[in-house]
Amino acid sequence: MPANLYVHVPFCARKCRYCAFYSQAGAGAADFADYLRLLPRELALRGLAQARPDTVYLGGGTPSLLGPDGLRALFAALPRPAPGAELSVELNPADVTPDLAAALRACGVTRASLGAQSFDPATLAWLGRRHGPDAIAAAARALRAAGIPSLSLDLIAAIPGEPHAAFAASLRAAVALAPDHVSVYPLSVEPGTPLARAGVAPAADDDALAAVAAAEAFLASEGYARYELSNYARPGAECRHNLAVWRGEDYSGAGPAAHSREGLARRANAPDFRGWRDALEAGRLPPAALEGLSPGDDEAERFVLRVRLARWRGPDPATPAGGRRAAALAGLARNGLVRALGGGEWTLTPRGREVADAVMAELA
Repeated sequence: MPANLYVHVPFCARKCRYCAFYSQAGAGAADFADYLRLLPRELALRGLAQARPDTVYLGGGTPSLLGPDGLRALFAALPRPAPGAELSVELNPADVTPDLAAALRACGVTRASLGAQSFDPATLAWLGRRHGPDAIAAAARALRAAGIPSLSLDLIAAIPGEPHAAFAASLRAAVALAPDHVSVYPLSVEPGTPLARAGVAPAADDDALAAVAAAEAFLASEGYARYELSNYARPGAECRHNLAVWRGEDYSGAGPAAHSREGLARRANAPDFRGWRDALEAGRLPPAALEGLSPGDDEAERFVLRVRLARWRGPDPATPAGGRRAAALAGLARNGLVRALGGGEWTLTPRGREVADAVMAELA
């Protein structure tokens, strides 16, 4: 049984202009109640109710929209975690109050991930966020005061029209709150989002690469190591749940639109809250796309995921697939895209990180 559990909370107060993740905007108390009542039923039908996960990650959507009572009910519905488990929750700064922070701590949350995105008021408004810079600082203070052990902040880089100075100021403001972890994602304009419908074009590749490089340099100077393409942490503060996924471990997902990877089987719950609810009301598993992988495809996918990390173990050249990848690695090294670290471990070079998708395709 997978030791890593992801729970998708499919509700938002409103959709941000850039967001392509599944959520239902404007949901009310009745929808929240149905979700909290039926989630344990999905876990039971999936054989997950008795799991003892090492990591639990609540994402969305906006888990913090459930409020203190809803979050307490949600954690009560989940399987009991293993001793020392990491429990992560994504939060919108606008929702974080001292009461909500205290409820999270009482539920055993060890890691809070604040969707800051920017500290520039104009940028936040353009993105469609419902919080301002002051709310980010207030949320961080509340979470620290409640005793949440680890704090993470998300930032968006390469926002069209945002001055470089504004992004640099956001980086400084983020670090001033002393988070343990920072994620920096270049803005992606996904089909179907409000930004795409408005005809917004993403920043040019060179601008995006420059923004990420500036973030890496600044965060490194402040003691944050880049341990994955978009993630930086102080020593020991890496996200264990995401590391497990990138290292190719199995994980189970529950809730509408949640994905699972269990052995050679993949499951993607349909992004449909009403369909999820109706199936579980009838005692059936929610609708999902199911896929079985061949052992070779499964091994290739898990290997490529590891390449995202700061250091990863190379292939076994004694196997046919490993021999092919070893040859590909040698060519990538000659082109300055990967570098051997010794002991069978490798890393992407700075140039390799810039073209990581192409490197991973070469190694698939």
